[in-house]
Amino acid sequence: MSHRDEEALIRTLAGAARSAPEPVEDLVAAIGRQRRRRRRVRAQSVLAVAGMIAVVGGMAVVRDTLPNRGGEGVSMTQAAPPVDANENTEQPVQSGAGGPANREETAPIDVRPVAEVWPMAVSTIPVRAADGYRYRPVTGLSATKLLLSAESSFERSGRLEVYDTADRSSTVLTTMPDTGVKGYFAGSFEVGSDYIAWWGGTPNDPDEWADFWVVPRSGGVARRVGEVTGDLSKVTRIAVTSDFLLWSVSGGGIYRMPLGGGTPERLGNTDGLHLLTWPLAVDIGAEQAVSGRGNQTRTVDLETGRTTEVSIPAGGGGFRCGPVWCFGQQGDTMMVQRPDGSDRRLLPGFSADRGVVDRFGVMGPPFSEKRDAYVPLVAVYDAATGLAAGISQMREGGGGYGMGISSSPSSILYWDAEERTVEDCGTADARGFPRPSGAPAPTDKGTVCTTREVGGGKEFTVVNLLAVPSTK
Repeated sequence: MSHRDEEALIRTLAGAARSAPEPVEDLVAAIGRQRRRRRRVRAQSVLAVAGMIAVVGGMAVVRDTLPNRGGEGVSMTQAAPPVDANENTEQPVQSGAGGPANREETAPIDVRPVAEVWPMAVSTIPVRAADGYRYRPVTGLSATKLLLSAESSFERSGRLEVYDTADRSSTVLTTMPDTGVKGYFAGSFEVGSDYIAWWGGTPNDPDEWADFWVVPRSGGVARRVGEVTGDLSKVTRIAVTSDFLLWSVSGGGIYRMPLGGGTPERLGNTDGLHLLTWPLAVDIGAEQAVSGRGNQTRTVDLETGRTTEVSIPAGGGGFRCGPVWCFGQQGDTMMVQRPDGSDRRLLPGFSADRGVVDRFGVMGPPFSEKRDAYVPLVAVYDAATGLAAGISQMREGGGGYGMGISSSPSSILYWDAEERTVEDCGTADARGFPRPSGAPAPTDKGTVCTTREVGGGKEFTVVNLLAVPSTK
């Protein structure tokens, strides 16, 4: 195999891994535990391909680069075969309202590093506070202010801070209260106009229980709103207004509780609905949103009661919408449109929708055959301007990125530019390896690889989409 062929194979495998869903077992366990997942992606080094691939009884497997919770443990999945660069794999795409007839009618979209595309949105913040607590970005509060969770240990938030990227200073917003509940973890946070809210529970305990907290957006002492049990504790997302804390549950339906405490009340006509970002609710649940299955077909404004239907083209799949724009797929081609189907554009080469943040779609980047080409881990496409920016970078030693842990889609993406992923591989009995249904059980040895992170630990590069202008 020539160096060029090997590089093409490497990039193809990496692209296939980026598109792979997380293991179903991990997804179900995560939702069952009501535990937020660390939305972090790992990509392997082009020099580690020998470790990524294990030939077991004639079956090639590659390490899944979408591990649950940031890469603990080993996960393997069947590798996609390499794509022949000379083979035309494009399929015609049927025309939809306002859309082109096929992929050839849409020019390739240039993806450049985000610091070149939106320099005003890129900054750096320390990985740790002065006392050693590790920062985890939540979301943007403005173009220059970020909400951060300072953690004493993994996912154990000790306080909330506001970081000003203009003067590189941090201010404590509130100290997280001691609930006195064993095994308690604070869940995702949400920013409202007057308050910041969060919910928490005991994900490793079989009891179905959750509680809710608020603190003034200006800071102060956190106040407990109330608690719920049973199905009402299966929280998917929360929202906070000047009077109520609201949440949606895994089975569908939206509830609210007065900020002063009281009895939970189910909002009428919210069967099958889940919060997106206040005041919007959608008909896609948490499991579907993570897995990419199904289409969002409507958006409901909970303040006005207005319902907006989503016009999905024939063959469309995985449609997810923000307030103004929708992203989805038609066949193997990503596309963007407004909910009514207007302004429909194909996005050739993009893949694996990872979420919609207002007008921004976070996706797998296009494949490039150019040697030494910039290869980001993901790309952010701005539907308002048509610009695309690359986030982090796939390179020797791997790389990664994270998204903020707010309940509604976060405006923050971040990564440690100095951190690398080291892969340790060894030989193991291949009979325990996962394989496609019906495939014969292997009888020989195979290679199993685990990863660990080295280097970095000083600064995060942060992209705050609130700082991106709406025009070019």
